[in-house]
Amino acid sequence: MSEPKINEDFLLLLVDNNGLIETSTITIDNHFENETLTLKGLCQGENDNINQITLFLSTTLKPKLPNKIFNYCKELDKAYQSVIVNIEEGIKDILTKRDLIYTNEKIAVKEEKDFNLGKNIDDLKNQIFERITLWFKVFNIEFAYEKAKKVPNMLVYSHRISGWSNPEYRITDNLKQQVKTNFGYGSVSYFYSLLTFKNIQITPFSEWIDYRYSNFSEVIRYTRSFRSRIAVLDDRDRLRYYKTKIENTYWNNAIEFTKNAANLSLTNEKEFIEKYIIAECEFLVNGLENFYSESEFDFVDENQVNVETDKIIRHRVDIKGYELIDFRTEKIIGALDFITKIIEYSQIVPTNEYIDRLILINKRFIPNVYSALNFQKEELKKAQSDYNVFLIKHNELVEKQKFYQTERIKLKADFDKQYKDEYLEFNESLTKSLEEQKQHNHKIKLHTDNINKLTNYINKYKDFIKE
Repeated sequence: MSEPKINEDFLLLLVDNNGLIETSTITIDNHFENETLTLKGLCQGENDNINQITLFLSTTLKPKLPNKIFNYCKELDKAYQSVIVNIEEGIKDILTKRDLIYTNEKIAVKEEKDFNLGKNIDDLKNQIFERITLWFKVFNIEFAYEKAKKVPNMLVYSHRISGWSNPEYRITDNLKQQVKTNFGYGSVSYFYSLLTFKNIQITPFSEWIDYRYSNFSEVIRYTRSFRSRIAVLDDRDRLRYYKTKIENTYWNNAIEFTKNAANLSLTNEKEFIEKYIIAECEFLVNGLENFYSESEFDFVDENQVNVETDKIIRHRVDIKGYELIDFRTEKIIGALDFITKIIEYSQIVPTNEYIDRLILINKRFIPNVYSALNFQKEELKKAQSDYNVFLIKHNELVEKQKFYQTERIKLKADFDKQYKDEYLEFNESLTKSLEEQKQHNHKIKLHTDNINKLTNYINKYKDFIKE
């Protein structure tokens, strides 16, 4: 029997056990065990019992599997992932593929070529079994997420949700964790943890994420990364590129990291402050002059670094445009809040030197923040305008979908005869348009968030530095 796997057989939890932070698990229950066995039996052998399979799908599974789109990553570091559960469309696809098999058989006979009908039917049934059992998986893990949320002492739980996600969890009275992920974005997929202690964000690392195909980028600040890179070589052992690697097992490292930090903060606050906060204060303030004057910075380069190790390699990135202002603003103006909290620990470490240097640099830097705010307001207007233009064609596709739905009801079995190829092409266009809509919405949200963030930084500066 194989070893149970995270996000396959169980969810990994971080829990509060009477003041001690520990790891735990909850089982991902199989709610479709009988259905899986029946389907497996139907999908064995090379005989054509496709009608029997589709009857099982329509009569037994359809009432149990409502139509739904799941943000579910089969592989966390691969691109363009979602799972669309739709029994009716699934049955139509199965019957279309079976018809194609028999068409290809006729062509092969006519051309006197070999054609293994049984093998092709068997391959189709393997595809059916793989597809339907994936649907079972996504429903099972969704049920497990809901079960995890109801655990009274649960602090964090593992997941394999695709897209941008950054839930924040309160681990102790003084410590919060934000889990930042964008699983399912290929080479720019990430998995970060951001700790906040007594409202102090612990952000010793930053990474520039460039979404080349979507034409935008962002700088992510974090406490620890759980993403690795592995080298991909050509046939002459020359480096081609670095491949992002994120596996479900990395949740072990993420949960363990938070557990250790939380327990240290509870058992030895002074050591926690020295390890996670004072060192960060030293790092930030010593680098402020460099942040202000330079545009090239040393970012963490995790190429060929396994997530389980503490080895850190850095590479230089020349940041331009808003990303440069955003990075500087977060580090320089954001440090005001950081140093304000550091004053509370003056009995542990002297802080006056940090404060004096910080105020001087902030006064020199603040005009740049005002300029960036005006720029982001213009970019938001442009993004909203682009979205409004996009919506014209997108809404046409939505209306077209309503037309097809009406035609399907009206024509029933004759729908595919009249619209088969046309509808397949339309479905592809609609899928692309829905993905593009996500990108537009994210851009608008990104600029809106930037405006709010810059405004907050300006207000922070005004409150802290009285001129």
